[in-house]
Amino acid sequence: MDQPQAQFESAHQTALTLVDHGEPLKLLQLSDCHLLAYPGQTLMGVDTEGSFKEVLSYLQTTATWPPDLILLTGDLVQEPKPAAYQRLLHNLKPLEVPWVVLPGNHDDPKVMAEVLCRNGQHCAKRILTKTWQIVCLNSHLSGSAGGELPASELEFLTLSLKQAPDSPSLIAVHHPPLSIHSAWMDTMGLANGQELLALIARFPQVKGVIFGHVHQAFAGYWQKVPLWSTPSTCFQFRPQAPTLVLDTQPAGWRWLKLYADGAISTWVERLDHLPAGIDFSLTDY
Repeated sequence: MDQPQAQFESAHQTALTLVDHGEPLKLLQLSDCHLLAYPGQTLMGVDTEGSFKEVLSYLQTTATWPPDLILLTGDLVQEPKPAAYQRLLHNLKPLEVPWVVLPGNHDDPKVMAEVLCRNGQHCAKRILTKTWQIVCLNSHLSGSAGGELPASELEFLTLSLKQAPDSPSLIAVHHPPLSIHSAWMDTMGLANGQELLALIARFPQVKGVIFGHVHQAFAGYWQKVPLWSTPSTCFQFRPQAPTLVLDTQPAGWRWLKLYADGAISTWVERLDHLPAGIDFSLTDY
């Protein structure tokens, strides 16, 4: 068995199959949490864990809660230390909602898996429902702020889509596969994003792509396929800025509703206040 096929078979064994609660499937995307190893540590002046807790607390008061799945699309921590991942796990465990993580450039996939994925389904690369499949891709590129999908990931996606030709599919990845019209951020996107998009064009069941990394809400199209990002659960980057500039927007998240006919409705929500301590003079990221 070749490597992509072996990877596919292994991931298929640990695929997360969600209980059908009726349509639509409610998906909550959280991203770019940047948790640190110790309580009270800050980044850009922000207690990133405190902001993450605020987001979770608020979400649990809303009428949309609970989701059928929480998908965390990378940069879970700022420095990939076991203690930082333990802090994330401590906040996720009480939710009693299925959750899945994928790595970003600030993550270490191995350390992430050792702490968060002892239950293999928390790192499931395929999430299956009666109707939909969600495919999670690893764009982590060691030593780089940008990302790249190795041939094995692209082959895994191909096999997943061939396996379920009649299932509408959503692709999740950390790095944006196309320009978000922000000069500094576009230098650290998905290096082979065009290859991913060309692959997707071969499979009409792909109904959307979601990504993180950019700390802002983005919505665009490639051909007829919509692509969306989500705000960070801590600080935000100003859209279309030529250099790193913090935005005056609060922490946020994205909801997606996936319907049996392949339609997707989606929207972004935010807290009603900026995180305490945010320092707009800082650009050290």
